[in-house]
Amino acid sequence: MYELPDTVALDVVILPPDPIMDMAIGANKILLAGNPGGGIRLEKGGSLPHISVAIFPARREDILEIAAKIERVARRCLPMTLTIDAIAKRRTSTGEAVSHFHIPRPDILQLFHKTVMNAITPYMASPAGPEIFADESSQASLDYLLRFPKSSAYSRYSPHITLGSGDLPELVPGIDLPVRFEAAKAAICHLGNHCTCRRILAQFDIGAGRRP
Repeated sequence: MYELPDTVALDVVILPPDPIMDMAIGANKILLAGNPGGGIRLEKGGSLPHISVAIFPARREDILEIAAKIERVARRCLPMTLTIDAIAKRRTSTGEAVSHFHIPRPDILQLFHKTVMNAITPYMASPAGPEIFADESSQASLDYLLRFPKSSAYSRYSPHITLGSGDLPELVPGIDLPVRFEAAKAAICHLGNHCTCRRILAQFDIGAGRRP
């Protein structure tokens, strides 16, 4: 049986539909072909492509209550149509390139992010060390977890799907951008190294409370 640590690194995420997951996993394979040692290896079985909404540490005993609040937010959310409009890159603190699918931030997604952040803020715990992650994790992953509320939330929120380490070309065979998709699933995941979604702890239907 999978046992969580006392303090858990969590990520509230939007899970894209299967065709978008497959597209992200295909792009990740291209990156890994050029960089076999790249630390991010996407797969549906254990490191899911995702759009992070809120990253934070929480106490294990609070997860059920957090899940109930996120389910309420997700059910009441209006349906969201999102767009991947480009392949973008960023540089880590060590100078490493990380490629991702860029997603413009529509008002409904910004509202969803803000509402989730407000819901989870009272549950943010004092972080311990790398043991709060699902697997052996780097100091960079812990630093990003700690920085998220100030550096990546609210007005600084920048939705994306991380593809992996390396410089992916802006034009990739088989990936014809822009691509639109419906955001229908949200989840709470246990974070792994490089802030990957290693395990789904709870999953929710977005907009389920508004459907006839």
